[in-house]
Amino acid sequence: MHITFCGAAKTVTGSCHLIETAGLRILLDCGLFQGGRELAERNRSGFPFDPRQIDYVLLSHAHLDHAGMLPKLVRDGFSGKIVCTPPTADIAKLMLADSASLQVEDAAYRARKAKRRGEKAEPALYDMADVLRCAERFRPVSAYGEARALNDHVTCLFHDAGHILGSAFIELRTPDGTLVFSGDLGNRHQPIVCDPGTPPAADVMLVESTYGNRCHRSIEDTEAEFREAVETIVGQGGNLLIPSFSLERAQEVLFELYHLWKRGELPRCRIFLDSPLAISTTRVFERFPEYFDEEGRAAFIGEPNPFDFAPLRFTQTTDESKEINKKSDGNIIIAGSGMCTGGRIIHHLRHNLWKKDSGILFVGYQADGTLGRRIVDGADRVRIFGEEISVAARVWTVNGFSSHADQPILLDWIKQATPKHLFLVHGEEKTLDAFAGEIRKRLSLDPHIPDWKETVELS
Repeated sequence: MHITFCGAAKTVTGSCHLIETAGLRILLDCGLFQGGRELAERNRSGFPFDPRQIDYVLLSHAHLDHAGMLPKLVRDGFSGKIVCTPPTADIAKLMLADSASLQVEDAAYRARKAKRRGEKAEPALYDMADVLRCAERFRPVSAYGEARALNDHVTCLFHDAGHILGSAFIELRTPDGTLVFSGDLGNRHQPIVCDPGTPPAADVMLVESTYGNRCHRSIEDTEAEFREAVETIVGQGGNLLIPSFSLERAQEVLFELYHLWKRGELPRCRIFLDSPLAISTTRVFERFPEYFDEEGRAAFIGEPNPFDFAPLRFTQTTDESKEINKKSDGNIIIAGSGMCTGGRIIHHLRHNLWKKDSGILFVGYQADGTLGRRIVDGADRVRIFGEEISVAARVWTVNGFSSHADQPILLDWIKQATPKHLFLVHGEEKTLDAFAGEIRKRLSLDPHIPDWKETVELS
Protein backbone atom coordinates (compact mmCIF):
# COMPACT_ATOMS: atom_id res chain seq x y z
CA MET A 1 0.00 0.00 0.00
CA HIS A 2 1.23 3.46 -0.95
CA ILE A 3 -0.22 6.64 0.59
CA THR A 4 0.46 10.11 -0.83
CA PHE A 5 -0.67 13.06 1.29
CA CYS A 6 -1.95 15.51 -1.30
CA GLY A 7 -3.62 17.92 1.13
CA ALA A 8 -4.46 18.62 4.80
CA ALA A 9 -0.81 17.87 5.58
CA LYS A 10 0.36 20.26 8.30
CA THR A 11 -2.69 22.40 7.55
CA VAL A 12 -6.42 22.12 8.21
CA THR A 13 -7.54 22.49 4.63
CA GLY A 14 -7.38 20.78 1.24
CA SER A 15 -8.08 17.25 2.50
CA CYS A 16 -6.90 14.74 -0.13
CA HIS A 17 -5.02 11.45 0.26
CA LEU A 18 -4.12 9.04 -2.53
CA ILE A 19 -4.25 5.34 -1.65
CA GLU A 20 -2.71 2.85 -4.07
CA THR A 21 -3.56 -0.76 -3.30
CA ALA A 22 -4.62 -3.96 -5.10
CA GLY A 23 -4.54 -2.35 -8.52
CA LEU A 24 -6.69 0.65 -7.49
CA ARG A 25 -5.91 4.33 -7.12
CA ILE A 26 -8.32 5.79 -4.59
CA LEU A 27 -8.66 9.36 -3.31
CA LEU A 28 -9.87 9.94 0.20
CA ASP A 29 -11.53 13.35 -0.27
CA CYS A 30 -10.59 15.99 -2.84
CA GLY A 31 -10.76 19.29 -0.99
CA LEU A 32 -10.16 22.94 -1.76
CA PHE A 33 -7.28 24.73 -0.06
CA GLN A 34 -8.66 27.73 1.83
CA GLY A 35 -6.97 30.47 3.82
CA GLY A 36 -4.00 32.65 2.88
CA ARG A 37 -2.64 33.25 -0.62
CA GLU A 38 0.06 30.59 -0.34
CA LEU A 39 -2.48 27.88 0.42
CA ALA A 40 -4.90 29.13 -2.22
CA GLU A 41 -2.14 28.93 -4.85
CA ARG A 42 -1.99 25.17 -4.31
CA ASN A 43 -5.39 24.91 -5.97
CA ARG A 44 -3.80 26.14 -9.21
CA SER A 45 -0.53 24.24 -8.97
CA GLY A 46 -2.03 21.04 -10.39
CA PHE A 47 -2.80 17.75 -8.70
CA PRO A 48 0.25 15.68 -7.66
CA PHE A 49 -1.25 12.75 -9.60
CA ASP A 50 -2.97 12.16 -12.92
CA PRO A 51 -6.75 12.57 -12.42
CA ARG A 52 -7.36 10.27 -15.39
CA GLN A 53 -5.83 7.39 -13.45
CA ILE A 54 -8.00 7.74 -10.32
CA ASP A 55 -10.60 4.97 -9.99
CA TYR A 56 -12.62 6.22 -7.01
CA VAL A 57 -13.05 9.18 -4.72
CA LEU A 58 -14.34 8.19 -1.28
CA LEU A 59 -15.84 11.41 0.08
CA SER A 60 -16.11 11.77 3.85
CA HIS A 61 -18.45 14.79 3.81
CA ALA A 62 -19.52 17.85 1.85
CA HIS A 63 -17.47 20.70 3.33
CA LEU A 64 -15.45 22.44 0.61
CA ASP A 65 -12.11 21.73 2.25
CA HIS A 66 -12.94 18.06 1.65
CA ALA A 67 -15.00 18.19 -1.57
CA GLY A 68 -14.28 21.54 -3.20
CA MET A 69 -11.82 20.36 -5.88
CA LEU A 70 -14.02 17.58 -7.27
CA PRO A 71 -15.20 19.65 -10.28
CA LYS A 72 -11.57 20.53 -11.05
CA LEU A 73 -10.72 16.82 -10.82
CA VAL A 74 -13.44 16.09 -13.39
CA ARG A 75 -12.32 18.97 -15.61
CA ASP A 76 -8.80 17.49 -15.59
CA GLY A 77 -9.98 14.06 -16.71
CA PHE A 78 -11.36 12.07 -13.77
CA SER A 79 -14.05 9.65 -14.98
CA GLY A 80 -14.35 7.34 -11.98
CA LYS A 81 -16.97 7.16 -9.25
CA ILE A 82 -17.51 9.35 -6.19
CA VAL A 83 -18.79 7.26 -3.29
CA CYS A 84 -20.38 8.86 -0.21
CA THR A 85 -23.60 8.87 1.86
CA PRO A 86 -26.89 10.17 0.34
CA PRO A 87 -26.97 13.41 2.39
CA THR A 88 -23.36 14.11 1.45
CA ALA A 89 -24.17 13.66 -2.25
CA ASP A 90 -27.12 16.07 -2.08
CA ILE A 91 -25.33 18.70 -0.02
CA ALA A 92 -22.08 18.47 -1.96
CA LYS A 93 -23.87 19.30 -5.20
CA LEU A 94 -25.25 22.46 -3.60
CA MET A 95 -21.89 23.42 -2.11
CA LEU A 96 -20.06 22.87 -5.37
CA ALA A 97 -22.60 24.84 -7.40
CA ASP A 98 -22.22 27.75 -5.01
CA SER A 99 -18.44 27.44 -5.15
CA ALA A 100 -18.51 27.46 -8.96
CA SER A 101 -20.58 30.65 -8.98
CA LEU A 102 -18.08 32.33 -6.67
CA GLN A 103 -15.14 31.04 -8.72
CA VAL A 104 -16.61 32.48 -11.94
CA GLU A 105 -17.56 35.76 -10.29
CA ASP A 106 -14.09 36.15 -8.78
CA ALA A 107 -12.42 35.30 -12.09
CA ALA A 108 -14.50 37.94 -13.89
CA TYR A 109 -13.49 40.53 -11.30
CA ARG A 110 -9.80 39.64 -11.68
CA ALA A 111 -10.13 39.74 -15.49
CA ARG A 112 -11.55 43.28 -15.41
CA LYS A 113 -8.69 44.50 -13.23
CA ALA A 114 -6.07 42.67 -15.31
CA LYS A 115 -7.45 44.08 -18.56
CA ARG A 116 -6.93 47.62 -17.28
CA ARG A 117 -3.30 46.69 -16.63
CA GLY A 118 -2.94 45.16 -20.09
CA GLU A 119 -2.59 41.70 -18.59
CA LYS A 120 -4.55 38.44 -18.55
CA ALA A 121 -5.99 36.90 -15.42
CA GLU A 122 -6.20 33.21 -14.63
CA PRO A 123 -9.62 31.68 -15.32
CA ALA A 124 -11.91 30.13 -12.71
CA LEU A 125 -10.79 26.80 -11.27
CA TYR A 126 -14.07 25.38 -12.56
CA ASP A 127 -17.53 26.45 -13.63
CA MET A 128 -21.10 25.17 -13.46
CA ALA A 129 -20.60 22.82 -16.42
CA ASP A 130 -17.83 21.08 -14.47
CA VAL A 131 -20.13 20.81 -11.44
CA LEU A 132 -22.85 19.19 -13.55
CA ARG A 133 -20.37 16.68 -14.97
CA CYS A 134 -19.13 16.03 -11.45
CA ALA A 135 -22.68 15.42 -10.19
CA GLU A 136 -23.01 12.56 -12.68
CA ARG A 137 -20.15 10.72 -10.99
CA PHE A 138 -21.78 10.38 -7.52
CA ARG A 139 -22.70 6.83 -6.44
CA PRO A 140 -24.11 7.03 -2.88
CA VAL A 141 -24.18 4.05 -0.54
CA SER A 142 -27.63 3.25 0.81
CA ALA A 143 -26.76 3.57 4.50
CA TYR A 144 -23.98 3.61 7.07
CA GLY A 145 -22.33 0.21 7.36
CA GLU A 146 -23.07 -0.93 3.81
CA ALA A 147 -20.07 -2.78 2.31
CA ARG A 148 -19.32 -1.47 -1.20
CA ALA A 149 -16.95 -3.60 -3.31
CA LEU A 150 -14.52 -1.45 -5.33
CA ASN A 151 -13.00 -4.47 -7.07
CA ASP A 152 -12.54 -8.15 -6.26
CA HIS A 153 -10.08 -7.36 -3.46
CA VAL A 154 -11.04 -3.98 -1.95
CA THR A 155 -14.17 -3.03 -0.01
CA CYS A 156 -15.16 0.25 1.59
CA LEU A 157 -17.64 1.01 4.38
CA PHE A 158 -18.92 4.38 5.60
CA HIS A 159 -19.56 4.85 9.33
CA ASP A 160 -21.14 7.80 11.16
CA ALA A 161 -18.44 10.38 11.97
CA GLY A 162 -20.87 12.60 13.92
CA HIS A 163 -19.41 15.74 12.29
CA ILE A 164 -22.17 17.04 10.03
CA LEU A 165 -25.25 15.54 8.42
CA GLY A 166 -24.19 12.46 6.46
CA SER A 167 -20.51 12.73 7.41
CA ALA A 168 -18.53 9.51 7.58
CA PHE A 169 -15.29 7.98 8.62
CA ILE A 170 -14.21 5.48 6.02
CA GLU A 171 -13.08 1.89 6.46
CA LEU A 172 -11.09 0.51 3.55
CA ARG A 173 -10.52 -3.26 3.59
CA THR A 174 -7.64 -4.28 1.35
CA PRO A 175 -5.21 -7.21 0.92
CA ASP A 176 -2.60 -4.89 2.49
CA GLY A 177 -4.68 -4.48 5.65
CA THR A 178 -7.53 -2.33 6.93
CA LEU A 179 -7.21 1.45 6.63
CA VAL A 180 -9.47 3.82 8.58
CA PHE A 181 -9.74 7.47 7.56
CA SER A 182 -11.42 9.69 10.14
CA GLY A 183 -12.52 12.42 7.72
CA ASP A 184 -13.55 15.08 10.21
CA LEU A 185 -14.53 13.42 13.46
CA GLY A 186 -17.39 15.04 15.33
CA ASN A 187 -17.81 16.37 18.83
CA ARG A 188 -20.11 14.57 21.25
CA HIS A 189 -23.56 15.80 22.28
CA GLN A 190 -24.02 18.06 19.28
CA PRO A 191 -27.54 19.06 18.30
CA ILE A 192 -29.18 17.21 15.41
CA VAL A 193 -26.39 14.73 14.51
CA CYS A 194 -25.41 11.54 16.33
CA ASP A 195 -22.18 11.03 18.25
CA PRO A 196 -19.22 9.56 16.32
CA GLY A 197 -19.30 5.81 15.85
CA THR A 198 -16.71 3.35 17.15
CA PRO A 199 -13.85 2.60 14.75
CA PRO A 200 -12.96 -0.96 13.80
CA ALA A 201 -9.53 -2.42 14.50
CA ALA A 202 -7.16 -0.91 11.94
CA ASP A 203 -3.73 -1.54 10.53
CA VAL A 204 -3.50 2.04 9.28
CA MET A 205 -5.27 5.18 10.51
CA LEU A 206 -5.38 8.69 9.09
CA VAL A 207 -6.78 10.92 11.83
CA GLU A 208 -7.77 14.58 11.75
CA SER A 209 -6.20 16.77 14.43
CA THR A 210 -7.96 20.14 14.17
CA TYR A 211 -8.40 20.44 17.94
CA GLY A 212 -5.79 17.87 18.94
CA ASN A 213 -4.19 20.27 21.43
CA ARG A 214 -7.22 21.36 23.43
CA CYS A 215 -10.42 20.45 25.21
CA HIS A 216 -13.75 22.00 24.28
CA ARG A 217 -15.80 23.78 26.88
CA SER A 218 -18.77 21.84 28.16
CA ILE A 219 -22.04 22.18 26.25
CA GLU A 220 -23.56 23.79 29.36
CA ASP A 221 -20.87 26.50 29.46
CA THR A 222 -21.16 26.95 25.70
CA GLU A 223 -24.91 27.45 25.82
CA ALA A 224 -24.48 29.90 28.72
CA GLU A 225 -21.97 31.96 26.70
CA PHE A 226 -24.26 31.85 23.68
CA ARG A 227 -27.14 33.21 25.81
CA GLU A 228 -24.85 35.87 27.25
CA ALA A 229 -23.98 37.18 23.78
CA VAL A 230 -27.64 37.25 22.75
CA GLU A 231 -28.79 38.96 25.94
CA THR A 232 -25.89 41.45 26.03
CA ILE A 233 -26.23 42.63 22.44
CA VAL A 234 -29.78 41.93 21.26
CA GLY A 235 -31.25 42.59 24.69
CA GLN A 236 -29.75 46.08 24.54
CA GLY A 237 -30.93 46.76 20.98
CA GLY A 238 -27.70 45.99 19.08
CA ASN A 239 -27.11 43.69 16.13
CA LEU A 240 -25.48 40.32 16.77
CA LEU A 241 -23.59 38.92 13.77
CA ILE A 242 -22.96 35.18 13.62
CA PRO A 243 -20.52 34.25 10.83
CA SER A 244 -21.51 30.71 10.06
CA PHE A 245 -20.71 27.90 7.71
CA SER A 246 -23.76 27.18 5.58
CA LEU A 247 -23.59 23.49 6.33
CA GLU A 248 -24.34 22.22 9.85
CA ARG A 249 -23.22 25.24 11.88
CA ALA A 250 -26.02 27.47 10.59
CA GLN A 251 -28.53 24.73 11.36
CA GLU A 252 -27.07 24.19 14.85
CA VAL A 253 -27.30 27.92 15.58
CA LEU A 254 -30.97 27.91 14.51
CA PHE A 255 -31.54 24.88 16.75
CA GLU A 256 -30.10 26.76 19.74
CA LEU A 257 -32.04 29.97 19.01
CA TYR A 258 -35.24 27.95 18.59
CA HIS A 259 -34.86 26.50 22.07
CA LEU A 260 -34.17 29.95 23.57
CA TRP A 261 -37.33 31.21 21.85
CA LYS A 262 -39.37 28.22 22.97
CA ARG A 263 -38.29 28.72 26.60
CA GLY A 264 -39.09 32.44 26.43
CA GLU A 265 -35.40 33.38 26.86
CA LEU A 266 -34.92 35.07 23.49
CA PRO A 267 -35.17 38.89 23.53
CA ARG A 268 -37.64 40.40 21.10
CA CYS A 269 -35.82 40.37 17.76
CA ARG A 270 -35.74 39.15 14.19
CA ILE A 271 -33.41 36.34 13.15
CA PHE A 272 -32.13 36.53 9.59
CA LEU A 273 -30.63 33.49 7.93
CA ASP A 274 -28.91 35.53 5.24
CA SER A 275 -27.40 32.84 3.06
CA PRO A 276 -29.03 31.20 0.03
CA LEU A 277 -26.69 28.23 0.44
CA ALA A 278 -27.55 27.79 4.12
CA ILE A 279 -31.25 28.00 3.25
CA SER A 280 -30.83 25.31 0.58
CA THR A 281 -28.84 23.00 2.85
CA THR A 282 -31.45 23.49 5.57
CA ARG A 283 -34.00 22.06 3.13
CA VAL A 284 -31.74 19.03 2.63
CA PHE A 285 -31.75 18.46 6.39
CA GLU A 286 -35.52 18.22 6.28
CA ARG A 287 -35.27 15.34 3.78
CA PHE A 288 -33.03 13.16 5.97
CA PRO A 289 -34.49 12.99 9.50
CA GLU A 290 -33.29 9.37 9.78
CA TYR A 291 -29.75 10.79 10.13
CA PHE A 292 -30.73 12.92 13.16
CA ASP A 293 -30.11 11.93 16.77
CA GLU A 294 -33.05 11.31 19.10
CA GLU A 295 -33.22 14.93 20.29
CA GLY A 296 -33.15 16.20 16.71
CA ARG A 297 -35.93 13.88 15.55
CA ALA A 298 -38.11 14.90 18.50
CA ALA A 299 -37.66 18.61 17.74
CA PHE A 300 -38.83 18.21 14.16
CA ILE A 301 -41.94 16.12 14.79
CA GLY A 302 -44.36 19.05 14.94
CA GLU A 303 -44.73 22.74 14.15
CA PRO A 304 -43.10 25.11 14.86
CA ASN A 305 -39.68 23.53 14.53
CA PRO A 306 -36.08 24.81 14.56
CA PHE A 307 -36.22 25.72 10.87
CA ASP A 308 -39.63 27.41 11.00
CA PHE A 309 -40.48 29.56 14.03
CA ALA A 310 -41.87 33.05 14.48
CA PRO A 311 -38.76 35.35 14.57
CA LEU A 312 -36.95 33.54 11.75
CA ARG A 313 -36.63 35.13 8.31
CA PHE A 314 -34.93 33.60 5.25
CA THR A 315 -33.32 36.20 2.96
CA GLN A 316 -32.63 34.71 -0.46
CA THR A 317 -31.93 37.70 -2.68
CA THR A 318 -29.21 40.33 -2.58
CA ASP A 319 -31.83 43.07 -2.24
CA GLU A 320 -33.35 41.33 0.78
CA SER A 321 -29.88 41.10 2.32
CA LYS A 322 -29.23 44.81 1.79
CA GLU A 323 -32.54 45.68 3.44
CA ILE A 324 -31.39 44.09 6.72
CA ASN A 325 -28.90 46.89 7.36
CA LYS A 326 -31.59 49.49 6.68
CA LYS A 327 -33.84 48.11 9.39
CA SER A 328 -33.77 49.02 13.06
CA ASP A 329 -31.17 47.34 15.26
CA GLY A 330 -31.81 44.43 17.59
CA ASN A 331 -31.38 41.72 14.97
CA ILE A 332 -29.52 38.42 14.87
CA ILE A 333 -27.85 37.97 11.47
CA ILE A 334 -26.51 34.55 10.51
CA ALA A 335 -24.48 34.73 7.29
CA GLY A 336 -21.57 33.11 5.51
CA SER A 337 -18.79 32.65 5.19
CA GLY A 338 -17.91 31.11 8.52
CA MET A 339 -14.33 32.44 8.50
CA CYS A 340 -15.34 35.82 7.02
CA THR A 341 -13.38 35.13 3.83
CA GLY A 342 -16.27 36.26 1.60
CA GLY A 343 -20.03 36.16 1.32
CA ARG A 344 -22.70 38.37 2.82
CA ILE A 345 -21.17 38.47 6.31
CA ILE A 346 -18.52 40.87 4.93
CA HIS A 347 -21.18 43.48 4.15
CA HIS A 348 -22.72 43.09 7.61
CA LEU A 349 -19.30 43.46 9.24
CA ARG A 350 -18.75 46.66 7.29
CA HIS A 351 -22.02 48.05 8.66
CA ASN A 352 -21.63 46.84 12.25
CA LEU A 353 -18.03 46.13 13.21
CA TRP A 354 -17.30 49.75 14.20
CA LYS A 355 -20.38 50.02 16.44
CA LYS A 356 -19.85 49.56 20.19
CA ASP A 357 -23.37 48.22 20.67
CA SER A 358 -22.92 45.47 18.05
CA GLY A 359 -21.51 42.00 18.65
CA ILE A 360 -19.88 39.18 16.73
CA LEU A 361 -20.35 35.61 17.85
CA PHE A 362 -17.88 33.17 16.29
CA VAL A 363 -19.16 29.60 16.48
CA GLY A 364 -16.61 27.87 14.27
CA TYR A 365 -12.91 27.42 13.64
CA GLN A 366 -11.04 30.46 12.28
CA ALA A 367 -8.03 29.44 10.18
CA ASP A 368 -4.78 31.37 9.99
CA GLY A 369 -4.85 34.13 7.39
CA THR A 370 -8.60 34.71 7.49
CA LEU A 371 -10.45 37.89 8.45
CA GLY A 372 -12.26 35.95 11.17
CA ARG A 373 -8.94 34.92 12.72
CA ARG A 374 -7.68 38.51 12.72
CA ILE A 375 -10.79 39.68 14.55
CA VAL A 376 -10.60 36.82 17.06
CA ASP A 377 -6.92 37.58 17.67
CA GLY A 378 -7.85 41.13 18.70
CA ALA A 379 -7.08 43.32 15.69
CA ASP A 380 -7.95 46.98 16.31
CA ARG A 381 -8.66 47.57 12.63
CA VAL A 382 -9.33 45.38 9.62
CA ARG A 383 -9.57 46.15 5.91
CA ILE A 384 -12.94 45.47 4.28
CA PHE A 385 -13.55 46.36 0.62
CA GLY A 386 -10.43 48.52 0.67
CA GLU A 387 -11.58 50.51 3.71
CA GLU A 388 -10.03 50.46 7.18
CA ILE A 389 -12.76 49.55 9.69
CA SER A 390 -12.37 49.93 13.45
CA VAL A 391 -13.18 46.84 15.53
CA ALA A 392 -15.36 48.24 18.29
CA ALA A 393 -18.00 45.48 18.47
CA ARG A 394 -17.95 42.92 21.28
CA VAL A 395 -16.47 39.60 20.21
CA TRP A 396 -17.34 36.15 21.53
CA THR A 397 -15.71 32.87 20.51
CA VAL A 398 -17.84 29.87 21.42
CA ASN A 399 -15.90 26.72 20.53
CA GLY A 400 -18.15 24.28 22.39
CA PHE A 401 -20.41 24.20 19.32
CA SER A 402 -17.47 22.87 17.35
CA SER A 403 -18.33 19.99 15.07
CA HIS A 404 -14.76 18.70 15.49
CA ALA A 405 -13.67 16.29 18.19
CA ASP A 406 -11.31 17.66 20.83
CA GLN A 407 -8.19 15.96 22.20
CA PRO A 408 -9.87 13.58 24.70
CA ILE A 409 -12.36 12.35 22.08
CA LEU A 410 -9.62 11.87 19.48
CA LEU A 411 -7.39 9.99 21.92
CA ASP A 412 -10.23 7.70 22.94
CA TRP A 413 -11.16 7.08 19.32
CA ILE A 414 -7.60 6.14 18.31
CA LYS A 415 -7.25 3.90 21.36
CA GLN A 416 -10.27 1.84 20.29
CA ALA A 417 -8.69 1.02 16.91
CA THR A 418 -5.14 0.19 18.11
CA PRO A 419 -3.55 0.96 14.72
CA LYS A 420 -0.12 -0.28 13.70
CA HIS A 421 0.51 2.84 11.60
CA LEU A 422 -0.92 6.21 12.64
CA PHE A 423 -0.80 9.37 10.53
CA LEU A 424 -1.95 12.76 11.84
CA VAL A 425 -3.50 15.08 9.25
CA HIS A 426 -5.83 18.10 9.08
CA GLY A 427 -4.16 20.21 11.75
CA GLU A 428 -1.88 23.21 12.12
CA GLU A 429 1.76 22.29 12.83
CA LYS A 430 1.87 23.35 16.47
CA THR A 431 -1.37 21.46 17.11
CA LEU A 432 -0.07 18.34 15.37
CA ASP A 433 3.14 18.39 17.40
CA ALA A 434 1.27 18.77 20.70
CA PHE A 435 -1.21 16.03 19.79
CA ALA A 436 1.57 13.66 18.71
CA GLY A 437 3.25 14.18 22.09
CA GLU A 438 0.06 13.28 23.95
CA ILE A 439 -0.40 10.16 21.82
CA ARG A 440 3.13 8.97 22.57
CA LYS A 441 2.64 9.60 26.28
CA ARG A 442 -0.86 8.19 26.71
CA LEU A 443 -1.23 5.54 24.02
CA SER A 444 2.39 4.42 23.51
CA LEU A 445 2.01 4.88 19.76
CA ASP A 446 4.44 6.75 17.52
CA PRO A 447 2.38 8.81 15.04
CA HIS A 448 3.81 10.25 11.86
CA ILE A 449 3.04 13.80 10.72
CA PRO A 450 3.35 13.77 6.92
CA ASP A 451 4.48 16.61 4.71
CA TRP A 452 2.47 17.83 1.73
CA LYS A 453 3.00 15.48 -1.25
CA GLU A 454 4.92 12.98 0.90
CA THR A 455 4.50 9.33 -0.11
CA VAL A 456 4.87 6.42 2.30
CA GLU A 457 5.00 2.73 1.47
CA LEU A 458 3.50 0.29 3.98
CA SER A 459 4.14 -3.44 3.83
